[in-house]
Amino acid sequence: MPDRSADIGGLLAHPIIALVTPHLVGEVCVVGGIVRDALLGRAHLHDVDLVVEGDAIAVGRTVARELGCGLVTHERFGTCVLELPHHGGHVDLISARSETYPTPGALPVVGPGNLADDLGRRDFTINAMAVRVTGPETGALIDPFGGQRDLSAGVIRALRDDAFIEDPSRIVRAARYAGRLGFAISFESAQAIIAVAGGIDWTSTRVARELQRLLDEESPASALAHLVAFGCLGIIDVSADVIARIDAAHDVWRRLTPHAPDVARWALRGGVALTSEVRDVMAIPGWARGVAREFADGEALAVQCAMPYSPSSIDALLGARPVAMQIGARAAGAEVVATWWREWRDVRPVIRGSDLARSGVTPGPAIGRALAKLRVAVLDGQVEGRDAQLEFAVRVARDA
Repeated sequence: MPDRSADIGGLLAHPIIALVTPHLVGEVCVVGGIVRDALLGRAHLHDVDLVVEGDAIAVGRTVARELGCGLVTHERFGTCVLELPHHGGHVDLISARSETYPTPGALPVVGPGNLADDLGRRDFTINAMAVRVTGPETGALIDPFGGQRDLSAGVIRALRDDAFIEDPSRIVRAARYAGRLGFAISFESAQAIIAVAGGIDWTSTRVARELQRLLDEESPASALAHLVAFGCLGIIDVSADVIARIDAAHDVWRRLTPHAPDVARWALRGGVALTSEVRDVMAIPGWARGVAREFADGEALAVQCAMPYSPSSIDALLGARPVAMQIGARAAGAEVVATWWREWRDVRPVIRGSDLARSGVTPGPAIGRALAKLRVAVLDGQVEGRDAQLEFAVRVARDA
């Protein structure tokens, strides 16, 4: 029976739920992570999952028309996504369904079902709860698997013994939730994971996508430690201090380079959390593999930065290296990298090629070489002021 006494943390007043509820028709429940987080008193901001006992796409079209927002439909799965205006988040509407997995890790085969079927296909008890948002039982908590009990006990528990064979990405998800929430994994679920974790397939898109989410957690160190303890090959147990140094180096670069495209933090972390063998085959985008590889190479770059240097030698060293490698060197302790970002990287002489031409230097390669040598001299403090720069550059160009 529905639990009407549960404290659902003001879930029905959530801005997204309050926005769409007046336009919903039929039997609709909010399900999954937002219910879990409401019971825990945790914020859950921008995404909401709704299960419709009926045609979710038809309901989605009605809501999209009433709110004037975008709608993306997935006819094969009977689902759709509402993109709320003004970056207000998104709502997944799902037709209640049952699922079977023809082979481990494959996409599920979907069939029609009811709310009980839909909750029963989910991964963990704490994610298999629902709250009704329409009808006479609005506000009732549906908890057929004891999710509220496991939330109170701080336990991650799979719904089925074969859950991790059925979908190996759940191995990574269990570690992710355990790390995020500070929960333990039940003995039975841990044993089921350990039995199959050594053969986890990182070339699976579903598994790799889940690891990407794990690496993008606020603090993934504990979750990574769980994967190592499970016996997942290719994962490195990285301390929270190492993660903090990566984030700090990234944040310094971001602050000092505000107009450049960002570098994905999860990909940087992958440079220390993944062995090269796994990193190079994992089903993540090629650019992310490159970022992780370059970040890992930053440790060797940090050693080079520690040698006796001048500003121009550091400029020559770092200017030729990818940004991820620079961030890796900074994270490995090369403080001079931040100095280069802040003080030396953007230094330019005030003299231009046109100034040399007006001073009688014949246009050609000599001007480019003279300006390059002038920049070195300016970086190292050997030439100051416009007149001195012009004299230096003209002399170098004529000697060349």
